[in-house]
Amino acid sequence: MKYIFRSLIVLAFFGMMSCEQSIEEINVDPNNSPSASDSQILAAALGNLGYMQDVDLNAASFLWAQYYTWGIGVSLGNQERFVSEPDDFDGYWGTAYADILIDLKFLTKSESLAYKGVGKALTAYVFQGLVDHFGDVPFNEALSGEINDGAILSPKFDQASAIYPSLVTLIDEAINDLSAASSDDIGDDDFVYHGNVGEWIKFANSLKLRILMRTSEVAPNADAVKSLIANGTFIETADDVAAIPFSGDAGGQNPMYARFEWGVGDFYFASNATLNVLEQLNDPRGTAFYSPATSGTFKGTLRGIDQGTVDRDVPFTDPSSDYSGSSDIAYGEANSVILMSDWEVWFLRAEAAARYGTADNDAVAFANAVASNFEYLGVDGADDYIASLNYGGSLDNKLDKIAVQKWIAMNGTQEDEGWIETRRFDRPASRLFTAGIFQTPPYSVLGAGKFPSVWLFPAIERSLNPNAPGQRTITDKIFWDN
Repeated sequence: MKYIFRSLIVLAFFGMMSCEQSIEEINVDPNNSPSASDSQILAAALGNLGYMQDVDLNAASFLWAQYYTWGIGVSLGNQERFVSEPDDFDGYWGTAYADILIDLKFLTKSESLAYKGVGKALTAYVFQGLVDHFGDVPFNEALSGEINDGAILSPKFDQASAIYPSLVTLIDEAINDLSAASSDDIGDDDFVYHGNVGEWIKFANSLKLRILMRTSEVAPNADAVKSLIANGTFIETADDVAAIPFSGDAGGQNPMYARFEWGVGDFYFASNATLNVLEQLNDPRGTAFYSPATSGTFKGTLRGIDQGTVDRDVPFTDPSSDYSGSSDIAYGEANSVILMSDWEVWFLRAEAAARYGTADNDAVAFANAVASNFEYLGVDGADDYIASLNYGGSLDNKLDKIAVQKWIAMNGTQEDEGWIETRRFDRPASRLFTAGIFQTPPYSVLGAGKFPSVWLFPAIERSLNPNAPGQRTITDKIFWDN
């Protein structure tokens, strides 16, 4: 079923292109047609990327990030018990390599510097996601199945720690290409920035900052980060946000919305792991993330469920309307799929300033991050809330403040990035998630205080590629985790 959704999304993206194009011009498969234009290839890549980001990643991670939990009307799923099977991850792997990265490879060979630069930046984005979920993955020999590329059908897996520096190099190449590109090289097929190469440069710099900061606990990049902050332009405002839009019309609905409405159904409810933190901080964003209960004792207020307890101990005889589900912001048919937000980048800049003493003021960057998220959600009271957080003190205290606020801000928009960053910020100096915020599901197969930190290698890759490594457990760690 999900492949049908993906096809509909890509078709919808082609429908958003100029109506003056003939059917002969658009009725091609970019993955198999050597005559496909850069415009068609970019549209296909963005359509698949929007689907993958929202369904294969965000919808897969919002339980492990403990924004949501299974609720009334469904039996407890494997995700809530931390049970994973290798074929659970086949879809993401296949979409990333066989659909998106193949298309982007064509763009990186374009004669247009603009398309080439966008292709390289998005390639780095997709590969970082693969590394952050799987660790070692095919990189240098990936996408080399054609005769001209060496006919490599069983690519070797590269070490994750070696891929990261290569992504930085790729981003630098993208920035150079974009800086030299003509401003009118890309048009309506660019659904993210509508051909504005300056905005793509901001995206590339922001992605580079994310990559450099991801290793901050194990391999700091202080000099590179300080230079980047001093010289780069970044996603700073709502107008800069890198997002793939969806119209909300039939065939153009947000991928997660379409999946729940047409397929598996929406049986997810607010997790008390999140609601407890929002209540402790007197955070006014709760009703932006979740919808209040519409019946029962808690009518008009937020009522959650402890993580993974839907069929244990408590009988849950109350109807689902007695509990809080998702809001339109988190679950709306016309929601855009966000690749990088202004609040994410301001949080990165706050952390960089706190750790490395960059040209930014960390307190100002922290305030900008929180305020940007309030603005996106349409919630008032940002200034008073920021003041109540008492940001400051030791580096560890600052990092904890950044970690919690970043996790909160990713709710409903960038859930996968929220889960990834809980793994990074949960560090030896402060196990604030695994020994604090997170709740151990009663049926967890991992035991108390243990949580997933990596995805299993996909079954399809291990069955077809003799160079695939041995399987691991979901409590193994990526090289930047500790």
